Amino acid sequence: MKVLLLGATGNVGSRALPALIKHGHTVVAYVRSPAKLAPEQRAVLAGVVTGSVTDKPALKTAILAHSCDAVFHAAGLAQMWGRSQTGEYNTMFATVVAAIVEARQERRGPAIRAWLMSGFPMLDSAIPTRLIGDYMPMFPEHRQNVALIQKQEEEDIAWSLFCASQLTPKHKEARIPAPDDCSAANVVASADSPPEWRDTLAWVPLIGPYLNILSQASGYATSSEDPLDFIAADFEKGRLSEFIGKKVGFKLKKKKAS
Repeated sequence: MKVLLLGATGNVGSRALPALIKHGHTVVAYVRSPAKLAPEQRAVLAGVVTGSVTDKPALKTAILAHSCDAVFHAAGLAQMWGRSQTGEYNTMFATVVAAIVEARQERRGPAIRAWLMSGFPMLDSAIPTRLIGDYMPMFPEHRQNVALIQKQEEEDIAWSLFCASQLTPKHKEARIPAPDDCSAANVVASADSPPEWRDTLAWVPLIGPYLNILSQASGYATSSEDPLDFIAADFEKGRLSEFIGKKVGFKLKKKKAS
């Protein structure tokens, strides 16, 4: 696919780029500061667009002018507690979604495939209709974004949310090409609830749901690169992906005993 990568110079975006290239995608970077792009990054890009993620016309033009059929939104950083005074993170997300929708409607044709950053607390808990974030109220800005994306028409945007837990880079710097140890084979993914999630403590009166989440949440930290390789591979499926319209969680696979 031809992917418009937002936030290509950030911690997530810079590591998404090698994964996307590894899986044969054509990538156009959309960045606020193109000077931050390293020479090896520029060498593999099909184009560079300078602009703000809060500039809807510029985003829409980038999608249309470069004939992008996919978008990976990795720009910005949500507040761990509370909300920023400016509301910029939510504004960026809403602007990206609106630009995608308007670009698809102007161009017509199939829905634009999109992966967008979200957070682990937005995944479903063991209690029906309750999110993990209802018991672990971290990164609350994601909640508004989830509500917004779930209102979109499938014919406009074929979305998936990367509900990341703690991400730790395997390598200090993003490497191009992506090293062999950065692989989707290292993680398991599931839609809407965390992979291998258990409800063993949910039965405890009053505090059971909290105990259930606290006892498991730390087990969902992953590298940055492995889930990004999974997402790059999923982009290859286009609009046939089973993760369209889903919140997606990841977990490191257990290492087999030698």
